[in-house]
Amino acid sequence: MKNREISWTNIYSLQLLPAVVLWVLTPLLEARTTIVASMAVGVVWIVVSIFLSKLYKGCGTVGWVVGWALAVSGVLWLGLSLLHLPFVPMVLFQAPFMALLIYLFERCNIQPPFCQQCIIKRGGIWERNLLGDYTRLEAYYIIRILLFGSLIVSVVAWALFLWGIDTQSRLGRYFYLFFPAALCVALILFETIRRWLLEMAIHPSGKELNLAMNEEGNDQKKYSGIIRIIIICQGRIFLIFRQKNKNEWTSSPGLDLPLQIPYIDRSLSQTEEKQRVCQIVENELLIKDIDIRHLNSVTSEDLLQRVDHYILFLSDKDMPKMEHYPGRWYTVEEIARLNRKHRLHPLFRECYARLCTVVNAARTYRMNGERRYPIRGYKPTFTLRHLQEMNIEFDDPIWLYVSRHNEDRLLGRIDLWFQKLLRKRHSSTCCDA
Repeated sequence: MKNREISWTNIYSLQLLPAVVLWVLTPLLEARTTIVASMAVGVVWIVVSIFLSKLYKGCGTVGWVVGWALAVSGVLWLGLSLLHLPFVPMVLFQAPFMALLIYLFERCNIQPPFCQQCIIKRGGIWERNLLGDYTRLEAYYIIRILLFGSLIVSVVAWALFLWGIDTQSRLGRYFYLFFPAALCVALILFETIRRWLLEMAIHPSGKELNLAMNEEGNDQKKYSGIIRIIIICQGRIFLIFRQKNKNEWTSSPGLDLPLQIPYIDRSLSQTEEKQRVCQIVENELLIKDIDIRHLNSVTSEDLLQRVDHYILFLSDKDMPKMEHYPGRWYTVEEIARLNRKHRLHPLFRECYARLCTVVNAARTYRMNGERRYPIRGYKPTFTLRHLQEMNIEFDDPIWLYVSRHNEDRLLGRIDLWFQKLLRKRHSSTCCDA
């Protein structure tokens, strides 16, 4: 796996710079210029955040939050100016709106549009960490710090404003402009130093890791990765307790899948790979005629490592074969309760969340986002009992897209309306899901 060097594309707090520049330059600009600059820079920065996530495969969430905060604040200032009200400090709107957006991102799963595409292509945070890409986890760490800092700035700024401190005073200029700018600069320095220390801890030599080469000695490389298998029987999933892995520096203990096989060969096609997985399962559990389905694959950016998740539907007669594993069967309700108590392994939590999302989307909507049932707001209860009979491809990314773009959401309804207008509607090929 290639070592990811520190650069401006993966120091995510650098996306705070437009807000810092505007805060510092506000005393030198007129009110109208500040309003126009805030709206213009905000719109441009939203586009830049999308550009960064697609071109450099980095996280543009911080830039997305900053862009929307600048744009919305500019609109609010414009409204105040049209009402001939006094010009108020920009941080009074920007800091609370940044805190609100981050809170919705963290707690309510309201995310930028590129976040879903990132998850579909590169998997969840812990799957990427298993592949060596720990920068996504660092992005979420910085976002949480930014939430805490935005709340502090919001409380201080509004307290001073309600106390009657204006922007012309020395105290006002410091706390309305230079104080939030200094916090952002401190966050940038903190992340840079932290990333450098993490690089030294994970890759102390600063060199690329040795890559597997074939016997002929040419440059053709092989994948090295992990096959993880979800075992389902009688509407339950078999889980074991997995201790903290010393080789996974950010992993944590918890209930996880029993079958985790460290090998994937690049030379095999998807069909051949599935046959190999079936052979491994037959040898491991001593069963034949297995029913196994592919859930998802996550490949590292250098295409040298991969994590594959499969679903194994175990028959009732083969259920005793799992007794030699130190675990037990868990129902959907038990897994939900354990998840709330943070007792699930991070890797299992991500793959289980993907399975739930795919199944719920396929049972509720068709592939074009239309509801299967005319009852608005109705969603079938998630269950594992009829999962084996579902006529869908679990690894089809369309279901993850439909889960967030359907006729129950505003953008989904607009998209369906345009399809009807342009007569480009298509029916689902999985109507019996």
